[in-house]
Amino acid sequence: MTLMILALLACGSPDGPEPKKRNLDAPVYELTDDPYTVLQGVWEPKIPPQETVEAIEAGTFGVSDIDQYEAYGLGIEWAPGVPWVEHDELAPGFVEGTDRRSVAWIWQAADPQIIDEESPIRFEAYDGLYRPGGHLTVQAFEAHVRTAQRLNERSSRRYDFAVIAGDLTDGSHLNEMQWFMTSLNGGRLDPDSGADDDPVPGEGNDFNDPFLSDGLDADWYVALGNHETLYNGGFGQLDDATRDAAVGTEIYEFPLFKNGFRDGAAVDAPVVAAGSTVADESRLPLRLPEILEMIYRSPGSPKGHGLTWDDVENQRGYFSVQPIEGMPVRLIVLNTVDSDALIGVGAQGYVDEEQHDWLIAELAASDEDGELVIIMTHHRLKDIGSFSPTQGDDLAATMAACDGLALVITGHGHFNQKGMEGPDPGTGMGFWQLMLASTVDFPMQTRLIEVVDERNGFATIYVTNLDHNSPTDSLAHRSRALAAGKMAFPNVVGDMADIEGFWEGELEAQNLILRIELPQKVQDTLARYEWSTVIESEETLLALPSPDVQ
Repeated sequence: MTLMILALLACGSPDGPEPKKRNLDAPVYELTDDPYTVLQGVWEPKIPPQETVEAIEAGTFGVSDIDQYEAYGLGIEWAPGVPWVEHDELAPGFVEGTDRRSVAWIWQAADPQIIDEESPIRFEAYDGLYRPGGHLTVQAFEAHVRTAQRLNERSSRRYDFAVIAGDLTDGSHLNEMQWFMTSLNGGRLDPDSGADDDPVPGEGNDFNDPFLSDGLDADWYVALGNHETLYNGGFGQLDDATRDAAVGTEIYEFPLFKNGFRDGAAVDAPVVAAGSTVADESRLPLRLPEILEMIYRSPGSPKGHGLTWDDVENQRGYFSVQPIEGMPVRLIVLNTVDSDALIGVGAQGYVDEEQHDWLIAELAASDEDGELVIIMTHHRLKDIGSFSPTQGDDLAATMAACDGLALVITGHGHFNQKGMEGPDPGTGMGFWQLMLASTVDFPMQTRLIEVVDERNGFATIYVTNLDHNSPTDSLAHRSRALAAGKMAFPNVVGDMADIEGFWEGELEAQNLILRIELPQKVQDTLARYEWSTVIESEETLLALPSPDVQ
């Protein structure tokens, strides 16, 4: 099967085995005139009117009726910016330094979950797994990459590196991985599969039209998520029958609930619960060795994106690098996915004893060298459940024992959250753990992270979230509005149906200033190197003007 994948990749197009018949030229989607972050303004969800709540409860208005969202008062509205919220619980007695240095300048995304909505093995006919903007995930993620690149160019220096915290795809399909990688690396994107659909005649005006990505000028690294190597993220292993069905024409019969796909020839991609679709070999779901090989061979920098060929051959999926060449900063990326999981437990985090022992050794070596450490994992520590040989509490204790650990960044939960971890956070021991929202569900954000050495025994971590800077008449903006509308349906999103409560929690975790203490050895190591004197968060991001979002 690997030979087949390599043959598809070698065909000259990132979009599958057969080139599309439309003109090879494609548009570049625009952004708003002025760049902005959530500091300058934020898109917040509308609270559904009472008549909308009643229509949902009566069953006369459903989550897949996306052409009626606006009429029912669902969507988003522009709101004032969210200031940084400061936390010094892990830095008692914090004092800002007078000779500050920017040690790391990072863009982070999580859970793009790029979707081929026309795949015959999807769950589109099941409301609980239906995403209103599922046909627009490529446009939404690429808009975030474009937004990040614009701020990259606005800064005094390029990002030191970029990280994506897992669930790169939704269905582990080959074409979904190709769309993800082309968004990051730059090139022509054609988010269509099967038939050559054009629901709105013309170029660049519907979800199946090709468009161009400029890519991101930064080294990038990814963690694996449960959606990479399990059937739709948690419904068992990708057996031969599932893989054969994905590249076929008939809706795959799943025992738990009815499957279905979405019609790529219609404007709003309505659900198709019976019938057939045009086959496409590029829909092949990938297994762990194939995913790792794709990442390793992907264009962009650095070569291998943290993986060695030995990692690929031994199916490790975890690695440790110095992402800023020659500098004492360590990025450790864990693989928290059990690719052999059975139905019902696949979405949980999983770390075997071999990986845990490796992590202990990596952290010990970093402490010996006085490095500043950042760990990325798809799952939060609390999401590493009872089926894992190593529990989340064990990992937290291992991480807290690392003197130089600055931050643990995660995805998986699809909302923003901050927390303190470790044996005793109240005394300044421990570390910050940050979960980031996805780019497929609301609030559909990415973030910028900057680590600043205060040069006085403390460090500051600036966390600034980004709404993609797409204008209000764009496909990506429509995706954002549809994602917000989905939250009005309690049978689909559960506790998130309390939109006001959800949003209050979001505002506490989107823009942050986190303080930490630095051990003497890390202070001494950092002081031996030359770092930027420009604090990008203060001098670039905070200085952006209020935008015109139209």
